[in-house]
Amino acid sequence: MYKEERAMVELFRNYSRAFDSLNASRIAALYTLPCSTSDGDGLKVFVDEESLANKFEENCSAMKVMGYRSSEFNILSEINMGEFVTAVNVGWRVGTEKGEIEFRSMYICHKENDSWLIFSANVYDGTFNAI
Repeated sequence: MYKEERAMVELFRNYSRAFDSLNASRIAALYTLPCSTSDGDGLKVFVDEESLANKFEENCSAMKVMGYRSSEFNILSEINMGEFVTAVNVGWRVGTEKGEIEFRSMYICHKENDSWLIFSANVYDGTFNAI
């Protein structure tokens, strides 16, 4: 496993743990500023910590209501776009009180001050495993 691949595993392990704790601040801390998301909330661009944290507070509240239990990720592919940028396609499996939900996300990750962070997150339909 290459250094960047290990770094992406660690980034998404931390991301998954932040969601599992339903901690909006921990989730937001894994993003760069500015950043963007495209998900069930629509396309949004964030330029400050407060608006990004508010987005994840709303997500965490909705997840509590749906009986969120845990998340699991599967890195399906990575494209090294240079020393400081990597594109990562991730399969997600989210456990809730009523069952499991699967989807995929495409992330553009930037390395800032020796840490990998999410610059953009695009959620789309898909499965946890590669087909």
